[in-house]
Order: sequence, then C-alpha cells, then structure tokens
Amino acid sequence: MSTPTTVSPAYLAWADEQRMRAEIAQHVYVAGAQTDPVTQEQNCLVEYAAAELLAAPTVLAELEQQLAAAHPEATALLLRAPGHTRLPAPWRPSVSYVRYTGAVPQAPRPSDGLAVAPAGPEHDALVLGWLARAIADGYGPENARSAELIDAAARDVLDAPDRVSFLLTRDGRPVGHASVLTEAQDEVTGTGFIDLFDLLVEESDVVRPGTAALVAACAAFAAERERPLFGNVVHDGTGPDSGARVVASLLERGWCLDHRFWRRPRPDEETSV
Repeated sequence: MSTPTTVSPAYLAWADEQRMRAEIAQHVYVAGAQTDPVTQEQNCLVEYAAAELLAAPTVLAELEQQLAAAHPEATALLLRAPGHTRLPAPWRPSVSYVRYTGAVPQAPRPSDGLAVAPAGPEHDALVLGWLARAIADGYGPENARSAELIDAAARDVLDAPDRVSFLLTRDGRPVGHASVLTEAQDEVTGTGFIDLFDLLVEESDVVRPGTAALVAACAAFAAERERPLFGNVVHDGTGPDSGARVVASLLERGWCLDHRFWRRPRPDEETSV
C-alpha cells in the first residue's frame, strides 16, 4: 500500500525558477545534478516524474537517454517514484520511505528491564556514535574511506535544532536509541513530517521488544504534534536485497510504503553501480 504523490504547486513553481522542470511526451518531470554528501559521487536526480511517464517504458527510456546526455558528469541516475511504482531493470530500489499508519501504540510494559526516556546532552557522544554507525552501514564498507565525511554527517544530525532522541535502557544501561528530526519537510509534496532518522537496539536478545518500545515513543511523539511519522530503509546496491525484507516486515507492523528512490547506471554505461 502507498499513497499517490501529489506534487505541490509551490514546488513546481520553484522548479520552473530553477530551470529544472521539463517535459517529455507532455509529461512533467523535475531533474537536476546531485552530489552525495559522503561519497561525493555526482548523480542526476529526478525529484519528480509524472505517473504517466513512469508507466510508459518507451518514454522512460527516452528520459534516461536525455538525462545522461544533459548530465555527462553523472555516475548514475536516481529517480523518486510513488511506493506502488515498479521500474524495470536495471533500475534497483535505493531507499524506501515508509509512513506509520497504525494506531498509536501503547507503551509496552517493562520487560527484560527495558525503559525508554528522552536522551539528554550527557548522551550526545553515545548518540553521535550510533548515528555515525547508521550512516556508515547505509553506505556500505566500500565507503569506509569516507569516515571523516560520515562523522560530519552524523554531527550535522546531532546538532540539528529539531533533533530529538529517545534512549532505550536495560537495567539502567543504554542499549539503543531512536533519533527523529521534528521539522522535516517533503518539498515535493509540501508535507511536514517527523523523520525517524535512525533506530538501533544493540543487544540482540531484546531487539524486538526494544524496537517496539522505541517505535511506540516516536509514534506517540508524532501524534502529539499532529505530524506523520516517516522512516527509511536503505537497499543493497548489488546482490540480494535485504532491505526488501525489512520493508516487508514493516508493512506487517503498521507501516505503509509511501515513496521510493530508484537507482540505475547511466544508459550508456550498463555496469553495476
């Protein structure tokens, strides 16, 4: 299940001003250059494409060729699509965004000595380490050389004025966290949301109850602010996609697939990326 992407008129007006809005076969899309903040890789990002464009293989193929020609420096093409959209190979899912649609869960009863409470400044070093680990895991071991950039990206999240973290403890010991950004904005749709940037439970024997407790805290937090709660799942770029299993599990636990970013190599360089 997913929600259709209703593009914001303000976003399209901005794209016009930036000369990023274009049409192909009378179908609107918005595309521009993107630099990955960690790998520094140059890509071409399609932030929005009309559903009719994505549903027509020949039009999509023409778009790919045009983008590759317009962005000769791009290593790959990235494209945002509604959650229900399936793109043909060699497109692969890159990041899935899920939205919590279940009832606000009651805080689980304490079990295994677990408790959740807001994190304080004294926990910043711990939270920073967890954030850096999440970013590094998302990029994979091949980007270990970017350790300084990963640390900088984690610091940006930690220092964000709207960052709120919840600490999971077990018998008083910190064993995990959930960190959210409370003023996130989806520029394409104009929707404000709570961004569940990272959730981690370190001790394997309490992953399930610990995760449930942290999600309950985040869902209650979002409900109090009358904003939707979004999370994201990173997909493997090559080989078996463990991210697909994570998404499938979330869909059984009160989440829906809202939208997804897809990735493919340049059409003139059909190699794995």
